[in-house]
Amino acid sequence: MSEENNERFYEVGYLLLPTTAETEVEKEVAILKSAIETAGGAVHSDAYPEYIDLAYTMEKTVGSKKSKYSQGYFGWIKFTIDPSAIAVLTKALDGNLALIRYILVKTSVENTVVFKKPKIDAKRETVLSEEEMDALIAATEAESADVEVKEEHEKLPDLALDIAPESIASTEA
Repeated sequence: MSEENNERFYEVGYLLLPTTAETEVEKEVAILKSAIETAGGAVHSDAYPEYIDLAYTMEKTVGSKKSKYSQGYFGWIKFTIDPSAIAVLTKALDGNLALIRYILVKTSVENTVVFKKPKIDAKRETVLSEEEMDALIAATEAESADVEVKEEHEKLPDLALDIAPESIASTEA
């Protein structure tokens, strides 16, 4: 008698700490994949984490220390696993201190298409030299000088032109 395969297709989206060195990101992804495989899952596809600006600041509490993050490395992994092993995987993900947050969702095999978005690099905090700042200001001023300001749209319409002379005479009488 053949054993029934109860495996389901899942996806985990994760956000790694921005303090993770770029050289260590690959190691952290390997740890996540290892956790999936240890729980009995098989990885099918993934996206290498990209350094992104977050839509809002997120907090993570480790021990009694709260840390706030506005950036992080975002990636995802799609895999198959038996639903009974999800609790083991969730416990492993909860214990991973390199994760700010993760989301684990059940998905379908058909939903494995990777859509390429235009890549926008996250704004990393950089300090500009005085010369670079002056060049940036000069370029901005040059662009604004090229823009022709049309003030006609800011004027109020002359309502007296819209009123017929007969109606003015009838109100005076």
